[in-house]
Amino acid sequence: MIQFNINRFGKLARWSLTNDKKYYTRSFLQVFAMLMLVFLSFTGIIIRMSNEAPNYQACGVVVIMMFAINIIIGPSLMFYSMTGKHDRQSLLMLPASNFEKYLMRYSSWILLLPLYAIAFLSADLIQYLVHMIMGHDFAMFVTSKLLDYIHVMKAIPLSKSNWLDIAIFLFWLHSLYALGGTFFRSRKFNWVLTTIVFIAFCIVCMWSFDTDIKSKPQTWTHGVMEALYFVWALVNFWLSYKLFCRTQVIGKFVNL
Repeated sequence: MIQFNINRFGKLARWSLTNDKKYYTRSFLQVFAMLMLVFLSFTGIIIRMSNEAPNYQACGVVVIMMFAINIIIGPSLMFYSMTGKHDRQSLLMLPASNFEKYLMRYSSWILLLPLYAIAFLSADLIQYLVHMIMGHDFAMFVTSKLLDYIHVMKAIPLSKSNWLDIAIFLFWLHSLYALGGTFFRSRKFNWVLTTIVFIAFCIVCMWSFDTDIKSKPQTWTHGVMEALYFVWALVNFWLSYKLFCRTQVIGKFVNL
């Protein structure tokens, strides 16, 4: 079977979106309710009871953290919409290649991002209207604070090499959650188990490597480390795909 066919993948995408419609709707409503509660709490309903100033900065931080965390751990949620063995069996029996199925499962977290953005804008609009109706002169949009944070980030004195280091590290971390999402069979707690493994890995690295960071590493060493982590991330995605191909309807704690 050809690994990727655009028409077949389109049919798979339509089937997945139809089958996971309740999951996407529930996720949208959960984020919308959570953000609306946070916005109203930090900007007036609870804070004003204690005579404190509305904290729109905290609302902006919550939104940034929500999107950042979802982007990093997103792949570990690729099976979150599959509630039982029947859903897993249906996925394995679909007339599509393993690569197409994996690509569709991986894309499930990406499809949530625009829904989260709509939920954020809707919650932001509601909190603004609530404060306007109540006559609060401090009413403003949380979106304006996000724009302020973007301008601040642009002003951070980081070189292109520093930004590249951050991007490669986040890509590597993202790939770890992709690997964890297919390694552990737990549907809802893949991100928790992967986080525990990552923390344990960091602790082992700190114990194993007691280096002196006072001296700046040489340029060629820096480049080698960047390339190593990038290749490592690609290997993680490859292992994740291979483990996905080994997925069984009935299995143990891990997909091995």
